[in-house]
Amino acid sequence: MVKWRLLSFLRLSTSNRSEAEIDEHPRNSNSNSNSKNRTNTNELEESIGLPKRFDEKQSSFGCVDELDDVKNNASCSNLEGLFAEDGTCRWPSAELCLLTCGQCPRVLAANKCTSLQGEMHERMVDEHIHWNDFFHNITSTEMQEKHEHLKGARILNMEDPWVAEFPYYLTETETDELIRIASVEGYRIEDEHPKHIRDVNVTNCDSIRCMRQPFVSELYRRASHLLGFHPNNFEAMEFIDYGPGQHYAWHADEYSWKDPSPDPASVTSGPRMLTMFHYLSDVEEGGETAFAGPDSTGKTKRLAVKPKRGKVILWANMKDNWRFNEPAAVHSAIPVRRGRKLAATLWIHASGFRVPELYAGLDCNPRYA
Repeated sequence: MVKWRLLSFLRLSTSNRSEAEIDEHPRNSNSNSNSKNRTNTNELEESIGLPKRFDEKQSSFGCVDELDDVKNNASCSNLEGLFAEDGTCRWPSAELCLLTCGQCPRVLAANKCTSLQGEMHERMVDEHIHWNDFFHNITSTEMQEKHEHLKGARILNMEDPWVAEFPYYLTETETDELIRIASVEGYRIEDEHPKHIRDVNVTNCDSIRCMRQPFVSELYRRASHLLGFHPNNFEAMEFIDYGPGQHYAWHADEYSWKDPSPDPASVTSGPRMLTMFHYLSDVEEGGETAFAGPDSTGKTKRLAVKPKRGKVILWANMKDNWRFNEPAAVHSAIPVRRGRKLAATLWIHASGFRVPELYAGLDCNPRYA
């Protein structure tokens, strides 16, 4: 469970600039796009309780424009797709441009093992979320009429656990693009678990190349708009490839929240509230996503979702009181019998995750000291 430290070291080791050099490249460059972004950044900082003027000279460890620190013929000032129409930065590419995108307050907070005032959505502050209202809203007729990719949305399971389906969330062209991105990144054999528990090939979208992909940013925007969670709350997307015979045994996506020594990032980001699972291929036989946890009466409920290209399913990993795991969210990837199962997973946390994952200070967890 030391991935966060290793990833942070590898990412930051690409930079050879001193703190003084960082100060010579502040957010207020002469480019029109950065000027526009600066205005929106100040508004964002004010809305979450920060001073209107955040001094980059107080920049914390790691708060640099990483894209300017590597020899890849790109910089944050001209990164295609970084800025949305309103001048704010798109994620996950914003992670490569922390200084330009005004994320130094988040980095500084993570260094101190805390989070920003107002960073968590107001509906989460009392540690309670009404999943009934949440799932009915995102699958409502009104939402489907507004957004083409939400047509056909429905609730597959009400309570224990809450599961929703979006059958046309991705077009064929979009699934092809995600398959291409994953292929370029290159799959590896997943080795965190023995094969009898999890046998699959994976790759994570946490490289500079992947985070710069325009459609990855669009997917984050789409999910953020649907769910009402900031994309900084998302873990890096994981691409998965199950071939014949490959599987994932019964497991819970949120398993570390009750650990007496949780990951440093979870101290400030909270648990994996939701799992968003994107099917990128049809499967001839097998490969279902199955749920078989106990319902509120203690009886076992079974639900199996068949893979279908372009479909997305979403489920809640926590109870309404989101400090507690939902036992019924235990699920498995049934072995593929014929064909290949390609998919992509997004895990969504209660508060910001990616910045704390990379920059949380050692005080967040003594075992890493």
